[in-house]
Amino acid sequence: MSESTPIFYPKAALEQWFGKKAQQHSYSLEEFGELIKPTYQVYEEYIRRCVAGLTTVAAQRAALHQEEDVPKLREIILKIVPFWGLDGGAYVDKETARQMKQQYCESFDQAVSAARQSGQAPSLPDSARQEILIALEIHRQELENDGELDDWVEECVSLKERLRSEWQQAVAAPQQTAPTMGA
Repeated sequence: MSESTPIFYPKAALEQWFGKKAQQHSYSLEEFGELIKPTYQVYEEYIRRCVAGLTTVAAQRAALHQEEDVPKLREIILKIVPFWGLDGGAYVDKETARQMKQQYCESFDQAVSAARQSGQAPSLPDSARQEILIALEIHRQELENDGELDDWVEECVSLKERLRSEWQQAVAAPQQTAPTMGA
């Protein structure tokens, strides 16, 4: 993602759409859809990159034999995919959605298995780490907007903070292996 493109997190985007500068205060469903479409396209791209990045994080854990975090990362990914419609959402039939979700499962499982067997995993550049943190913040705010997913809001915040802490420690002590996410 380009650093020159500003990211309006969901709460800020709502203020942008409906705030004091808004020229119109009521929208049809179609008008509102067109208004939010560009922002949500950016969000979805961050979320896709987050899913790929979290898969890499899981593979890194497996390569280092830090298996305790792998199931939780898989679970988080499998919650994010349908929430953001990465499985096709309402636009596809149930069987297609199931197949698309299965592709995410297989991709995750293959990356983890390959890293476990080889003892090696792809690196995660700083830019990808930043995109993961941005996506987790976007996801957290969307979960809060839903209002019924408090447990997943806490999980998202916890994951984001653990990863941020790990990555900051890795920068401070690059010769260390990646620390675990913890319980």
